[in-house]
Amino acid sequence: MSSKDYRRLILEKLLKKYHNRVARNTNTGRRIILKPQELFRNYADNNADIREKQRLDEAAKGLLDLGVVTVDYLKFSSDIEKIYLCEEQVGKVYGILKDAYHIVPQNVLSEKLRQLLQQYQPAGELLQHYIAGIQAQAKDPRQQIDLQHIQANLQMLDFLDKNQEDLYVRELSVLVYGDSKWFEQNNYEEICNIARETLHMPKEETQRGDEILVRYHVIPAQQEILIKGDWKITWGNHALETAEFKGGIAISSRDIADIQKITIQAQSLMTIENKTSYQRMRDEGVAMMYLGGFASRPQIEFLKKVIRDNPHKGYYHFGDIDVGGFLIHRHLCSATERDFALYCMGTRQLADARFQKCLKPFTDNDLIRLEGLEGEDNYREIVSYMKERRVKLEQEIVSYFDRKGREP
Repeated sequence: MSSKDYRRLILEKLLKKYHNRVARNTNTGRRIILKPQELFRNYADNNADIREKQRLDEAAKGLLDLGVVTVDYLKFSSDIEKIYLCEEQVGKVYGILKDAYHIVPQNVLSEKLRQLLQQYQPAGELLQHYIAGIQAQAKDPRQQIDLQHIQANLQMLDFLDKNQEDLYVRELSVLVYGDSKWFEQNNYEEICNIARETLHMPKEETQRGDEILVRYHVIPAQQEILIKGDWKITWGNHALETAEFKGGIAISSRDIADIQKITIQAQSLMTIENKTSYQRMRDEGVAMMYLGGFASRPQIEFLKKVIRDNPHKGYYHFGDIDVGGFLIHRHLCSATERDFALYCMGTRQLADARFQKCLKPFTDNDLIRLEGLEGEDNYREIVSYMKERRVKLEQEIVSYFDRKGREP
């Protein structure tokens, strides 16, 4: 490390300690101290690299000459014992960092941040949540402000708040950043996490983190509608009957608009949350559709056509017996404007002796997320049971034993 690098490191470490004390709002009267071992761990060793020590010593001497630090040396030695920040010269320290290292002082960054956030007012739901968090961080001097990163997040969140068009992830990235891969390579997971925090929808173990993007009309990958059982799909002069496809078929989301009629030739339709359960379930009397989590916009569009063409069929939903499973069900019913009865998602399954070793412990976060469900008739009994016994259950074990989608 060069003397110039050590100079920068000394100033940054002293400022960090200074900011930590300011953030705690305490003034003990003690000076801000930095020991050379915090910069060069082997500084005090007899066999320490003498050139490295010299570079550190030169850096400290240079800052001493500038009047921003004072230095104590060991008695009868040229070795440094302690480096002290001259707190009255903090403004000068900021200037040195800006001029010599192009590091913008915290107070300047805070003003630039305020101006940047002002550009995104009025803000949508995602932006409001993110901006509140950034403003809280900015009040803590210990937090580093990365304006470029914050601006990139603001751009994406603002776009998502306003977006009404179905987009693939890389199309979204191009529209926002001018680069098809920038989003996935830089802040993809962070944006997904911000969206989940905003909507109070933490990722379940069986979910992909980016599934939340469908709530903003963004398709993480090519969207396909997976169905199996006895369906008849009609478009133009063509009709496709699916009963003989034992593993089911996939319909591209781009083809949904061309479908003229969907006929369920079975007695009922069941939406299924997880892929394994969708693959396992078999019943000639039930047509099945795989959701994979929260129903996406194409899935909702398809289901609305199904409901329109088959208004008198039975509609069921089968998912995990946990908070996420019930939220998925609630969203499904709300988005399709149709009540889907819960299939095998009740107290009977949680009490079933076959499933006891598969019960999972309820978390404190589960309890918090249950609050919005307790007052709803669909979930009152099962939620009470889950809270009392602090258990939940994944649907894969239920479908393994059930195997057939019989109506409850």
